Amino acid sequence: MNTIIVNTTNLVKSFGKVVALNGLNMQAPKGISGFVGKNGSGKTTTIGILLGLIKPNGGNATVFGLDCWQDSFEIRRRLGVMHEINAYPGSFSGRRFLEHVAKLYGVSQVNQTVDALLKDVGLAEAKDKPIKAYSAGMLKRLGLAQALIGNPELAILDEPTANIDPLGRLTLLDKIKEMHNNHDTSFLIATHILSDLEKICNWLIIIDSGKIADQGNIHNLTEKYSASIYKVEVSNPQLFVAAVQKLGAVDRVWEENDKVFCKVNNPEVFCEQIPKIVIELKLQLKSFQQTLGTLEEIYTQTVGEKRR
Repeated sequence: MNTIIVNTTNLVKSFGKVVALNGLNMQAPKGISGFVGKNGSGKTTTIGILLGLIKPNGGNATVFGLDCWQDSFEIRRRLGVMHEINAYPGSFSGRRFLEHVAKLYGVSQVNQTVDALLKDVGLAEAKDKPIKAYSAGMLKRLGLAQALIGNPELAILDEPTANIDPLGRLTLLDKIKEMHNNHDTSFLIATHILSDLEKICNWLIIIDSGKIADQGNIHNLTEKYSASIYKVEVSNPQLFVAAVQKLGAVDRVWEENDKVFCKVNNPEVFCEQIPKIVIELKLQLKSFQQTLGTLEEIYTQTVGEKRR
């Protein structure tokens, strides 16, 4: 596994009687990590602790191996952040705003750095327009540029694609992937829009009610939560369904677009029986495979299981 750069152990945080984090054990390696959970699940509180803005009641949190509360200045020097809601000086141009931020970060060669970054996030043509004339998608890209201004090792993005149109979301996601590929910047992306993460992430963290429901490499999680569902294509789906429903190894069978899906409890027995059924019924077997689950399915199963 890649080097872990974000790590929390038994992290606890309460606000009065409200428990925001309840023993959070979270790891994020180098790369692009998705941090998923519904509103109120603890994502923003976790980010606040990682940035050294909120002191936890208990447990430990580190970034780059440094304590998030004791070493917050050093951590913030090495990372960038894009908050869900940003307030920009509307009369400033995008370029002037980023030049101001760059000077605060002590960036050398400010003009060259800002021009390169505006090009990277796709705002080169709008760099001299006032920020108040920017679309929602352009504002998100400006926020991404602000997060990357100091060439950070890690950028934490809080709901980066919220409230922008589908094309704007795709553009922003492409920019994030480009920045990772071209500059080796790692990202921790907190969001509730699962379909976005499927396009760019290699690691997934699922938080629910202040605890980690599951986490890991997306490919491994996909296999884990889809291993019990098989997709079968045969020449007569209705006849096949009637026979498969009688198998003890099958919990549920359904047909969708002339394909048969089977949720099984004993894959070994199921895989032995399917060829026999096909031969007995004199059917043509067109395909027989395990399904690959989407992030939506993984999230539903993990959070659903925790609640049950």
